[in-house]
Amino acid sequence: MDASVAGEASLMIPAVLGLRTRAAERASSSQRPLKRVLVAYSAIERTLRGEAKELEAELETIRTAHTIAEQLSVARMRAQAYVVNGLDDVDRIARDFDVDHTLVFNLCEHLQGDTHRDGEIAQRMADLNITFTGASVATLVNALDKARTKAMLKAAGVPTARYQVFERANEPCRVPLPAIVKPLAEDASIGIDRDSVVFDERSLRRRVAYVLGLYREPVLVEEFIDGREFNVGMWGNGRLHVLPVAELDYGEWPTFQRFLHFDAKWNADAPEYKTMYVRCPADIDEALAEKIRKVAKQAYKAMVCRDYARVDMRLHKGEPYVLEVNPNPCLAPDAGFPNAARAAGCDYPGMVTRIARWAWARRWKPGAH
Repeated sequence: MDASVAGEASLMIPAVLGLRTRAAERASSSQRPLKRVLVAYSAIERTLRGEAKELEAELETIRTAHTIAEQLSVARMRAQAYVVNGLDDVDRIARDFDVDHTLVFNLCEHLQGDTHRDGEIAQRMADLNITFTGASVATLVNALDKARTKAMLKAAGVPTARYQVFERANEPCRVPLPAIVKPLAEDASIGIDRDSVVFDERSLRRRVAYVLGLYREPVLVEEFIDGREFNVGMWGNGRLHVLPVAELDYGEWPTFQRFLHFDAKWNADAPEYKTMYVRCPADIDEALAEKIRKVAKQAYKAMVCRDYARVDMRLHKGEPYVLEVNPNPCLAPDAGFPNAARAAGCDYPGMVTRIARWAWARRWKPGAH
């Protein structure tokens, strides 16, 4: 070896050693145990948009946070509920806890009452190197915007109903009627009531104007698919695990429009709430179940979900069309995702523990499943 080559080789040695040292550190880090789980939820006193009754959906999340903390403790994990009033509470996690041994079970759905800002909480956690369960910042932001979700689904070849975004009630309508009218960026059936499906243009204009005024955001008008409704829970990273298909049974709704509006989901006194059943596993043949599972997996991947999510769909001429993709779906003990997990043989403590462990594995082993 001549002197010049020898000199170059000697200059490379520290860099190689540095790479080996960093690799050793990563290998060592992968063994760091999870010592604490903070089940984080957003503080809520009032909603900034919509109706007062919609506060019930937020209160359900608070109850769920405490239940998850209790059930993680049953599974012998050190867990506590943790309220997030503002971004300074996220900063406090990094200051007061060892983030190399702490996981945030992320149930935050708004920031100071603004549901459009939940991504800011996830972004701050990411900036502070805090590991949190469920969707990434990008997925949370994309999934909140229903039109962006549908555009991403279409780009990935996932079937979804025709739609249009309205910013004024008098815009020309390109969507066939009947159609369902929703706020563009709300979840949990917020902004959807018994009058949300419209059958003529006059009703459409009136409903769009109503939603624009109440929620102060653009409106999604979507072709209404009057077919059987299913949802599929999925979880895992790398290898995707599909839970049993569930069907929403509207069979006892002879005089109601058949779709899951807010009262049917949240108001225990509503007749629709009392007479709408979810059957899991759904009573369907294997050919249809496989169609539904295939589309659900495509949607999960198109939206870059992780840890766990739920996909809602309806049948149109025998084919499943995706209505929504729900990253971080409701985990209340009687909600759809936990029920599907139970149908698959996983009890509630086991479900929340599995989600926590998959999320923790992502910190040290990208792609872990």
